[in-house]
Amino acid sequence: MSIEDRVLSYLRVNPGATPREVADALGVSLASVRIAINRLRELGQVIRSSKGGYVIRVSQDVATAYDYIRSSALHIANDDLLKTINELVSKVSDLESRVRRLEDEVKLVKKSLPRIPVRPSTSGDVDLLLSALKLRGVMSVDEIKELISKPLDDYVNNKKVVIVGDLVVHPDFLKAFKSKFPIKVSSTNSLSSEEVKLLEALIKTNRAYLFSGIEYRVLD
Repeated sequence: MSIEDRVLSYLRVNPGATPREVADALGVSLASVRIAINRLRELGQVIRSSKGGYVIRVSQDVATAYDYIRSSALHIANDDLLKTINELVSKVSDLESRVRRLEDEVKLVKKSLPRIPVRPSTSGDVDLLLSALKLRGVMSVDEIKELISKPLDDYVNNKKVVIVGDLVVHPDFLKAFKSKFPIKVSSTNSLSSEEVKLLEALIKTNRAYLFSGIEYRVLD
């Protein structure tokens, strides 16, 4: 594990720590910690708190709120409260990382959309893609190549379809499936094959996750 990763791991559970505190805890030189923190600041992964230490980068409002709550907690010496705050800050940081990864994946999907060949329409006003998608709920990008009659981006922009990973999903199907969450792990056997594919795609794109090994929860 690199020194940057070690510093991030320490700050995740000890937000607000100073470079000296980090160096002492990790058993490395203060100079090494300062260099690592400078790199992390350049990458936008850590920021300096109002108390002089460093925290994992979250929104400014969250960082400000954290400083205020931490200051109040220190006055009442409530270790349990401090532990809870540290856990919340860590979870917020993880969620923001998921969102950033999701945004990157969406950008990659959009870049691939123009590469899908467009099939000239031969069915008048009947849209073969939407007709098939309404029946099935989900289809892979490869499956729609023979049905699509205009750029897929047009369907997305007009909210006719939703892209989830490598799946093209009908909005009504996605909405109906999300209404089933949370979904118990023991209940996944009752899902249709299309719902299983969609669940896997939602997990892969960080839009759903397994909570405590018991149930699947959706993030949006």
